Amino acid sequence: MQHRIVVASGKGGVGKSTVSACLAQEMARRGHSVLLIDCDIGLRSLDLILGVDEHVLFTWADVVLGRCELHQAIMVRGDFHLLCAPLQPERALTDDMLQKLVKSCTQYDVVIIDAPAGIGFGFRMACLAANRALILTTPDPICVRSVAAAVRQVSRCGLKDIRLLVNRFDRRLAMRGKVLMIDDIIDSTETQLIGVIPQESRLFSQTADGLPLQEGIVLQAVRRTAARLDGENVPLIITPSE
Repeated sequence: MQHRIVVASGKGGVGKSTVSACLAQEMARRGHSVLLIDCDIGLRSLDLILGVDEHVLFTWADVVLGRCELHQAIMVRGDFHLLCAPLQPERALTDDMLQKLVKSCTQYDVVIIDAPAGIGFGFRMACLAANRALILTTPDPICVRSVAAAVRQVSRCGLKDIRLLVNRFDRRLAMRGKVLMIDDIIDSTETQLIGVIPQESRLFSQTADGLPLQEGIVLQAVRRTAARLDGENVPLIITPSE
């Protein structure tokens, strides 16, 4: 069975694209054939994060609208492949086009879809193309409150396998009451937890420079999340932030 995983959130700025890139890297490392899709039309970022922005000729919109073949739009990034989103909205796009494209990509056993922020057209398009969902949140009350809306929208798209992934968690701040504790986040979202990714300050400089994502506490946390997605029983470890 092909695993089509949408990485979504209720609001922007929570690190979806970075987490999606890390997850693609780790799933490929586990031996999967992986396709990573940027679904953020007009605001794509995965090409910058992965350092291939100057080489993008076609996007998945060009594929579904018949302007090019799939192989012409695919970017090879290490052990996984990338499909970029268009930089401009396309009126001819319908919300089922990405779904049809993803289902035709039978050469991949894992497809990771980086959804846009909010719960609009692009969000729905990304969710319809998936059969599993990771809802990403940071531990602040505003972001956590938006998760409920995201979960409702994901459910309306027919997804039942929905998991919560907490990003940029700093246990020291949580102990001081500056951000929410993990148990409080779970209670507020009513969504099953799959992983906790700690805050890592040096990750910003890596992604801002378009460098390969290096070993660190974020990749270690994503690695454990990838193992859980593969059905492994991995203990929850909350690593101190750096």
